Amino acid sequence: MFKIKNTDAIWIYGKHAVIAAIKNPNRKVLKLFLLKQNENLVNKLSVKFEIVDKSFFVNKLGANIVHQGIAALVKPLKHIFLEDLNNDTPLIVLDQVVDPQNVGSIMRASAVFGAKAIILPEVNSPDLNATIFKIASGAAEIIPIIKVKNIVQTLKTLQKKGYWCIGLDEHANKYLHELDLKDKLVIVIGSEGMGLRRLTCEHCDFISKLPSYNEFTTLNASQAATVSLYEVLRQKVG
Repeated sequence: MFKIKNTDAIWIYGKHAVIAAIKNPNRKVLKLFLLKQNENLVNKLSVKFEIVDKSFFVNKLGANIVHQGIAALVKPLKHIFLEDLNNDTPLIVLDQVVDPQNVGSIMRASAVFGAKAIILPEVNSPDLNATIFKIASGAAEIIPIIKVKNIVQTLKTLQKKGYWCIGLDEHANKYLHELDLKDKLVIVIGSEGMGLRRLTCEHCDFISKLPSYNEFTTLNASQAATVSLYEVLRQKVG
């Protein structure tokens, strides 16, 4: 994550991520930088900007960043907490998913299919950084990330609030679509290599798997989240 000295500002880049941040009334955009060719993207948005050349982005973001000629310094959004969650919109809990690209993709799927928030442990999880913003393609302005100290205690808290916790495991005996997903629920997804940890698994109400065409059953965390959230939405609107 790129930070400016003496502030908590962060860089975001990419057309979708930056434009979504500008349009979000809850997001404070400190500075906006773009190539001349992208001036038309922001002319109607009542935001100040600075025209820069390509070397600016290389110096600030790195040589291999796909910035699309636009970047901004922004303030983080206001934190939300477990206590703020109290409706039937599904939640995603990620148990030690450390790849920021996976987290960004899950944010995007959450925005498309109607999840309320993504819950991550404070350790063994990525910061909300520029990579996540870029991959989320604007969804970071919609889907908050909640960091918690302990996943198991968080599941217990959510269960007391009336949520059903459903863990995903490719070795489960029951398919996700066989469960009733219309109530308040949490989809719990494990790390890319190890899956759900034992204690996390034990504190889920149900363990389920996604159907597969043949014996190759492995999906990464973002793919599993996308398919799961689609099934939840299908049941709710079907």
